[in-house]
Amino acid sequence: MIHGELESALERRAPGAWELYRKTAETRELDLAAAERGEAWRREEGWAARWWDHGMRFASASDPARLLSAISLAGRLPAAEEPPPPLPKREVHREPDVAPVAPPPELFEPLAQLVSEKSRGEAVLSSLTIRRGRSVEEIRNAAGLFVRMESSLLDGVARALGRRGPRACERRALFRWDTEPELSALAGRLADGATLPLAPRGAPFARGGWLLDPAVAAAMLAAIAPLFSAETLPRWVKRGELASRRVTIADDASADAPCDGEGTTTRRVLAVEAGALGARFQDLRSARRAAAHPTGHGVRPSYRTPPAPGPRRLFFETAGGVAPLELLAGVARGIFARALTAPVAVDLEADRYSVEFTGVVIVGGRAAEPVAGTRVSGRVSEFLGRIAGVATDRQFFPMPYPVGAPTLLVERVNFE
Repeated sequence: MIHGELESALERRAPGAWELYRKTAETRELDLAAAERGEAWRREEGWAARWWDHGMRFASASDPARLLSAISLAGRLPAAEEPPPPLPKREVHREPDVAPVAPPPELFEPLAQLVSEKSRGEAVLSSLTIRRGRSVEEIRNAAGLFVRMESSLLDGVARALGRRGPRACERRALFRWDTEPELSALAGRLADGATLPLAPRGAPFARGGWLLDPAVAAAMLAAIAPLFSAETLPRWVKRGELASRRVTIADDASADAPCDGEGTTTRRVLAVEAGALGARFQDLRSARRAAAHPTGHGVRPSYRTPPAPGPRRLFFETAGGVAPLELLAGVARGIFARALTAPVAVDLEADRYSVEFTGVVIVGGRAAEPVAGTRVSGRVSEFLGRIAGVATDRQFFPMPYPVGAPTLLVERVNFE
């Protein structure tokens, strides 16, 4: 009954207009501290069905038998009228690796050493959770599509504690590595995040250049990313002048998976090209409503929810960038934002943003004293339009999909 009974039930309800999704995932996790160690091994399986029967219907469950029952129940619920989109027909078959997931690497000691070095002994690594996992996804539909694809991950969260006299601060940093672990960059984020808030004062001036660390720039990009899949754009958006001409933003998850969560082929899409708003991210349903072609951006955050349009691997292009030190040298007076102290706040409809961070004062192109809680707020349109420099040091961060950003230079911002 693994697939046949489910497919037959869906075909009876929605001839030629259904899809069936299955995901299995296995992860191994290490929780490490100076004197503690914990291990976990998890396995998850999820099933989902989507079909069009006088409107789109969706059901999910943890096994095929429960999904069959959920399909029956969902079929009795009212649904808004919606014709089915054209379903992808291309057949792809990839045999997943059946080898067990390897344990995560033992990285507490080397990371702790780097955190201590980069903070000059003022911060210690307090805990490290690192996870290695693999998932296998299968997509079948009424048009004859069968996709089976595998993805892997190595990610986690680290915490560091900074102390200066009676004052202390904890920093939490998420990480995701696509290749070898990048401990130096992670240690730098932890050390700065745990010690810079202990600086004796905030911004010494009210206006200047704003240098954004890759982690801060990635958080900003993730916050404005809903623009690229919105069916209706905010009134302030000018398609031809969304950002500075130095800004090109792409989404390309082809290295991660050949297809999206609906079976549409993954491809590179330019969301912003030389400052101009580019293509919108489309899934099957949004593409049908817009009379456009799907772009391979049907995203499934979980098997429990239907796919929806969204980014998959979003990043700033850096081919025309410069070295980070060159950006630093060009700042006469400003602040280098090294670590966030609160989530980025963005209201895209109102064209507003607010960022709270700690960092380092820049005077005459050189780093000077550290600064504690500092805030920049303003219009999203001005932030994008005032990006004056893009560096070549792009890094990727989980948000939760991979978001890549380099060091950015933004001109003429107000510090609070």
